[in-house]
Amino acid sequence: MWFLGIDIGTTHIKVAGVDADGTPLPAGRIRTPTLAVDKLTFHDAEVIWHATAELIAEYARTTAAPHGPLGGAAVASFGQEESVAVDEVGRMLYPSLAWWERRPVRALDAETARWLDSFEQFQVSGLRHRLDQTPERTAHLRVREPQLWRSTARWVDFCTFITHRMTGEWVSATNQITHSQCFELATLAPHAPVMERLGLTPAHFAPALPTGADAGDMLPTALPGVAIARGARVVIGGHDQVVAARQVHSMSGAEVFDSIGTSEYLMVGTGTFAPRMRSYELGLDHERAWHDDGFLLGCPIPSGKVVQLLAELFHHGDFDRLFSDLAATPSGGLPSLHVTVGSTGEAPEEAEGLLTLTGLPAGARPSEVVRGTLDHLADLARTAIGEMCELAGRQPGQVALMGSLFRRPEMAAHRRERWDLPLHISPMAEPVASGAAAIARDALTSTSSPRRDHDGKETS
Repeated sequence: MWFLGIDIGTTHIKVAGVDADGTPLPAGRIRTPTLAVDKLTFHDAEVIWHATAELIAEYARTTAAPHGPLGGAAVASFGQEESVAVDEVGRMLYPSLAWWERRPVRALDAETARWLDSFEQFQVSGLRHRLDQTPERTAHLRVREPQLWRSTARWVDFCTFITHRMTGEWVSATNQITHSQCFELATLAPHAPVMERLGLTPAHFAPALPTGADAGDMLPTALPGVAIARGARVVIGGHDQVVAARQVHSMSGAEVFDSIGTSEYLMVGTGTFAPRMRSYELGLDHERAWHDDGFLLGCPIPSGKVVQLLAELFHHGDFDRLFSDLAATPSGGLPSLHVTVGSTGEAPEEAEGLLTLTGLPAGARPSEVVRGTLDHLADLARTAIGEMCELAGRQPGQVALMGSLFRRPEMAAHRRERWDLPLHISPMAEPVASGAAAIARDALTSTSSPRRDHDGKETS
């Protein structure tokens, strides 16, 4: 028997298994399908589900074939800001705007946006208001697609959508649903003032359960071509970064994490939800951790996108040449260079552009620009980790680095040089997919793993 982890990621869909003893199996991957409309990129949940099912079938026929039938699965995905409207039977009505895109015209009124971004609301939801998350996206449908919105039964993230296709059950992860700003983070209760202001009801959201909770029996017909074991079930995965952090924590004991792929997300574990003015000023996220009574402080930095942009600008997309520049170029070559990156609190949220460089002297070499920009990103992350640890009441101690870019030795060495902190470099090629597989195995091989009855309640 084997257990499956699914990672719906920005650039790739990945699957990975673990066998009954917990030994990881090599991962499989395909490019994440996208849809281009009016120069904007979207993710179509139906297309992604079919691509995922085909990838799983191929994985079961090849990599997992020696390990017998599939015993269970868990799903992780990018954040809840990527959600889709579905009808009563679960058919997608409207695709999800890719998380890095911005519509040119706002649908959410400015007064509501300011209210959602207030410290008072931050104390409830644990989040600052950000462009193009659930409040803005549902406002777009209400204002621009009113007939479609009237047909919308649920607003679901990709974990929830894929889990429903495998089980027929609507369940979501606590560390996803709270990103909507529609729930009280401390209690997980629907927050009526926000729901009313946004024209939403609790019924628009799937019931939320913690990572590792039972989501339902796997439908025998869910995955054509895959042998499914008797009693196979799906368990809750959740936010990709949280799923990866859980796996790395289980291997290293780390409570401070830096995960980098297309984006960079810093996380610090904390036992309480205590939103302070300083965390509000820094634009930090408070979110649910992978265990029922834990929380995380989170901070997004678009480092992966910046690295990709630098590679395209200077090296025709060649990452090897970019990282050679990083390793070979000393720091401090451009003392006048000033770097600002979007979505970090350094620049107004409405500011255009991912990366702004000022103070570039004539004759500056591309390698110096690369080094100066990556120095800035590393220093920004180190400062944020220090502030987050202080707010969480812990010392930085060991920081676990995980994700594709940190498997580049030049990138890991650069962070070690800039940070002067003990670092644990995760050896996992796919921490999200492998972490989801481990969640499924751990939950389903536990003798005390609770099951859900037909009303969605847990029974022992």
